[in-house]
Amino acid sequence: MERKRPPIATEGFTYLGILAFLAWAAAITGFTAVSFVFAGAAVVVLFFFRDPERDVPDAPEAVVSPADGEVLEIAGVYERDFLGKPVTRISISLALYDCHINRMPVEGKVTGTKYSPGGFHIANMPRWLFSEGMKRKSDDNERLSTLIETPGGDRFVVTQIAGFLARRIVSYADVDTKFEKGQRFGMIKFGSRVDVYVPEGYLIETGEGRRVKAGESVIAWQDASRAEGGRSRGGRR
Repeated sequence: MERKRPPIATEGFTYLGILAFLAWAAAITGFTAVSFVFAGAAVVVLFFFRDPERDVPDAPEAVVSPADGEVLEIAGVYERDFLGKPVTRISISLALYDCHINRMPVEGKVTGTKYSPGGFHIANMPRWLFSEGMKRKSDDNERLSTLIETPGGDRFVVTQIAGFLARRIVSYADVDTKFEKGQRFGMIKFGSRVDVYVPEGYLIETGEGRRVKAGESVIAWQDASRAEGGRSRGGRR
């Protein structure tokens, strides 16, 4: 079981402490307007680093979103880091106001990680503003890919992609670490994109332009014909 956590991610404590100190220092030295600016920035950071609990679906066949945000694109692509074959990629754009905690889409064990250096092109614009050229450029951004193998042997890849502002990828997903579905495994600071590569045998549940929540929104289901013993979506955990 995952331990109880504070409602704010620990990664945000340093930022909050610095901004709070600056707001206090500006206030006591008479720079009231500047103090309000720092206080406002602290509120924004507090909102960004919030870490709410989520209701993970009690259905073994469900694949949940790894991130909060808008589904930017659903496309058949060639996964180049681990799988080496065509799969379905679901890209999720995280705006600054979205919760940036990333969660595992499935239960499983981390069997590989790969860091790829790259650029910092815009990766998290609204879908209707995101041109094909911007999509291609963002595919070459700095990123960290994590390979997860489910108890049934299916392999998923989750890729955390840095954006124009997001230049710090955080991951707790070391090789051989086991995760429950919906468990926190990292974050990307200050706007970003997260891609999840879904293997064959899964039916996509979400759609482009839809808002999703990490660990809670179902984005795909295992095909019922492949599910062990013909279990239904509401089957045992």
